[in-house]
Amino acid sequence: MNFRMKRIALALSVLGGAMAHAADDGVTQLERVEVTGSNIKRSIKQELAQPISTIRTEDMTRQGFTTVEQVISSLASNQAALVSASSVQTISGGAAYASLRGLGSQYTLILLDGRRVANQAISGYATDLNAIPLSSIERIEVLRDGASAIYGTDAIGGVINFITKKSYQGVTVSGELISTAHTGGGSGNASITAGMGSLSEDGYNVYGSLSYQKTDPITTNHRDFARQYLTASNLSGRTFPGNFTYKDKAYNLASPTCQPPYSLPLGSLACGEMATLYMDLTPKVEQSSVTAKVARRIGEHTLSLQYLGTRIISTTHISPEPLTDIVTLLPGDRYYPTRLPDGTPTDGSEAVVNTRAVPLGPRVTESRSTTQRIAFNAEGVIAGWDYKGGVAYSSNRTVINFKSGYVNSSTVASAIKNGSINPFGPSPAGAWQSVELKGDGWIADFVTTMADLKFSKELFELPAGAVATAIGFEARHEKLDSKIQSIAQYAQGSGIADSKSTKGGRTVTALYAEADVPIIKNLDLQLAARYDRYTDFGNTFNPKVALKYLPMPQVMLRASASKGFRAPTLYDIYSPDNATYTANKFDDPLRCPGGVPANGGNEVNDCNTQFQNLQGGSNNLRPEKASTLSVGVVVEPVKEVTASADLWWSVVKDSIGQLDPGIVFSNPALYAERFVRNPNGSLKYVVTRSQNLGTLSAAGVDLSLILRSPKTAWGNFTVNLDGTYTSKYAQQLEPGGAYFSPLGGWYKDVLQPVVRWKHSLAFNWNNGPWSGALVQNYMAGYTDMNPKKQRHKVDSYETWNLSANYVWDKKLTLTAGIRNLLDEAPPYSNQTKSFQVGFDPVRTDPVGRSYFLKATYKM
Repeated sequence: MNFRMKRIALALSVLGGAMAHAADDGVTQLERVEVTGSNIKRSIKQELAQPISTIRTEDMTRQGFTTVEQVISSLASNQAALVSASSVQTISGGAAYASLRGLGSQYTLILLDGRRVANQAISGYATDLNAIPLSSIERIEVLRDGASAIYGTDAIGGVINFITKKSYQGVTVSGELISTAHTGGGSGNASITAGMGSLSEDGYNVYGSLSYQKTDPITTNHRDFARQYLTASNLSGRTFPGNFTYKDKAYNLASPTCQPPYSLPLGSLACGEMATLYMDLTPKVEQSSVTAKVARRIGEHTLSLQYLGTRIISTTHISPEPLTDIVTLLPGDRYYPTRLPDGTPTDGSEAVVNTRAVPLGPRVTESRSTTQRIAFNAEGVIAGWDYKGGVAYSSNRTVINFKSGYVNSSTVASAIKNGSINPFGPSPAGAWQSVELKGDGWIADFVTTMADLKFSKELFELPAGAVATAIGFEARHEKLDSKIQSIAQYAQGSGIADSKSTKGGRTVTALYAEADVPIIKNLDLQLAARYDRYTDFGNTFNPKVALKYLPMPQVMLRASASKGFRAPTLYDIYSPDNATYTANKFDDPLRCPGGVPANGGNEVNDCNTQFQNLQGGSNNLRPEKASTLSVGVVVEPVKEVTASADLWWSVVKDSIGQLDPGIVFSNPALYAERFVRNPNGSLKYVVTRSQNLGTLSAAGVDLSLILRSPKTAWGNFTVNLDGTYTSKYAQQLEPGGAYFSPLGGWYKDVLQPVVRWKHSLAFNWNNGPWSGALVQNYMAGYTDMNPKKQRHKVDSYETWNLSANYVWDKKLTLTAGIRNLLDEAPPYSNQTKSFQVGFDPVRTDPVGRSYFLKATYKM
């Protein structure tokens, strides 16, 4: 059977997108292009010796995906640990990150048209996926392999390159509505793109695009699966009406009935707050973006200037602010409790108040994240050398705003003490509002400025073919400036009350070279090396070698090996300290050893409760060093079948992270210095700033299968399977410590699970103006956080997306479909790492079935 390697290269794309892209653009076989994974321009007939997938945006929107985050989450090779829903429980600014092969977001390099985009400034060890508008992206190229020698030392886990439109003519208007089968989560978006001029005929092109999208929030009360498993173990001792500690025991004047459904009995004489009922499952999100590009062709040279700006407003609701040990009441104070709940008179001993600002409602945080990027690019041919170079400026500003529900710690205690506010019942009108705190609490800026220039050329001929090379230079400056605003010190429930402003920067310069050498017929060698100099962490040299061999026309073998080096990011070093409540509950080892109150402790404040966890950057960090290896095979026994398998293995030494609070509480003797206490001996917080944890090692296999039917009267049919099986994942949690594995399930309550198998299976059909797709996204089950509970296994999670598409006169395109066709609810999980309860918001989607209708008209 006639075998063509061009077909292999293009068929390996997700949903066969690259082939369609080449056809749409009218690319000739002789055109030389740059492909992610190499700096050498080459004919599109040539294939690289590393696994690359190409995803067309058009194919993803037909599944009902409206954001880059949704597209990347569907990739089999991606297992992220931070998604938009994570902003409900953390100060993340609504960011979502990619994590190829589950290694960590910090090891996946995000590029836009081959260049970096500024990291998100609040949680900023990576580029926020939501900062890239899907409407501006033509295709996405995913390199599932180490690329430190090509793009930068930190491209250890792989590269995701978002490619915008090279040029555009005409006017296109698009709109989409998404309606959910359940309350909450609906969405709508609209965009317009207009351009004029042809680079080939007129010598210029100008185009611009505007887009807007809004997504409604989903709350705990919107979904049965998010509240049906709430039990007494979810109750918080910070409640309203408030508890008070009297002679080392907790009481509540509203006990035993309390005030359901939010305030419920906790023990015999106290109450607890069902704080989860106030929580969002997903935030309200608004995204506005603008893209503009001007390109001019002068002979063999093309000059372009591009701008991209995105603003995201993410709004989250969490429980009303807890007020822990907020004030001590004595006889004579207006609200001093003169009797206990059973009617027993108090004897004048002090009463320490633990309450919650329920009258102000939930805490509402608005995160405003603005990303801007302007880039000048020049490319063409000089003296027979292909060249490409330019300069780019990229910035992200993220602002954390206390919208409502936050309490001014400097005034609330005195208001309770003087009787203005009643912590145990109704207060005079406006009393709580007088102590409410509003305004910007944290403003952070991350700026990346860079310049690069590279050349590539076929130098000379060998018997087996031409030797090609590329050389290049890059320089970039990064700057982080985190400004904690003055009001933050009074917002005790914000997580940044004890934070201080920080800032820092660095410059990185690099020289790199690459060569493509045909050793013998059908055996090609790729060599690459990069030398980087960091102004704060010294020099590093990282090589890469890759081989591609065709033993027969139907088989291609490939392999690559590379080194990597990741200097601590500015976020790792300069992130301000921030104290947030742990999602998990713990016992104070001093005041509640073994779950039994002692040494002045009590069951409400010191046992099975959430404590403050102080996180932040550190200047006492070492760089990480990595090794990556992959070996693969691609076969096409007949032209209707293409299959591939790529084995991969990665090791990262001195990995940087934050010690999990669970580790600290599990060994209080070893980590005694991390427990910081109040003057009365109660626990103020535990310290888990960034540090070098140890070694991370992972391995697995990426699998791909494409089946194509012969052309029939009923149209063309294809089946695409893209899957990743992770066979090893082991990590040290502390320097020199033992290795632990979250593969196939949680490691205690510390390491989030890495699923063994994840895949996307697509059935595609097209016939003239009609096309359709049925796509399954599947993730294997895993062992739950607490395997001792009755339900210890999290079931597998799969969703089916169905869509139909019609094109009229090449102008009007209509798409209708259903996401999560079977209305699959997230499987039950007893995890307590997230504030959302009863399911895992990181690995699953709480939206449920939704219906979408999209119309696009090109004038």
